[in-house]
Amino acid sequence: MLGVAIAVFTYYTTWVFVLPFVDESNIINSFFLPRDYAIKLPLLLLLLAGLAVGTFIGNVLIKKAQKEKLKKSKKSD
Repeated sequence: MLGVAIAVFTYYTTWVFVLPFVDESNIINSFFLPRDYAIKLPLLLLLLAGLAVGTFIGNVLIKKAQKEKLKKSKKSD
């Protein structure tokens, strides 16, 4: 996982900070997506991560409420 993280960091850093200074006809540009994706992809990943965290928290809260409801119903019986 560390290797993947280092590779992604290196790729993104090169894409954002080095490519603007490289001529567009250079072969290096063929290895990278268009520059507007440098903003769109991280925003999409951030949105998906927030959605996943929100879904997880909501699921935990719903299960906790169901357990408490079940406990209350058993106590009243």
